[in-house]
Amino acid sequence: MQRIKPMNPEGNQQLAATYRRITETRGYVSNILMSLSHAPAGLDAFAKYGEYVRYGTELPGRVRELSVLAIAVGNQYAWSHHHPPALKAGVTQQELDSLESGGALSDTISTSEKAAIRYAREFGQGGKVTDETFAEVKRHFSERQITDLTLLCGYFMALGSTINALRVELEPNFAPKAKRA
Repeated sequence: MQRIKPMNPEGNQQLAATYRRITETRGYVSNILMSLSHAPAGLDAFAKYGEYVRYGTELPGRVRELSVLAIAVGNQYAWSHHHPPALKAGVTQQELDSLESGGALSDTISTSEKAAIRYAREFGQGGKVTDETFAEVKRHFSERQITDLTLLCGYFMALGSTINALRVELEPNFAPKAKRA
């Protein structure tokens, strides 16, 4: 059961404006974002950060979604929300299955994508990215893209931790996609 009931935006201009902007960029306000509604200014800032990492980086769509899902393994909410965008970005179900299994990645995942996944996995362990992993990422990505990847990882680590801490429930219109949740 979700630990904090979202606020109703009626009568709160700041929250209503934030919900409108979120709806304009994402099409709806997700349960995870609604869970932050008791701090409208914080929600607004966090939503803007999320908009940047989803829509404003210089990362290719496949790299972005594979990196998000590398962090989301074991989190039903996050995996279920990013499964459809990953497929839309051209990630195959076989590639998703290999990523979720935690074992060897599919041979169809490129070397640069594997470097980004490794970076995201290590980042997810307290930011302890090894020199070897960083050097591999630097071989494939510009400093801007590495910065974007780092921002993406930080956002989705915060999002996943919030999902877990507040026990955010998956919306009924999302089919559970994670096998390892």
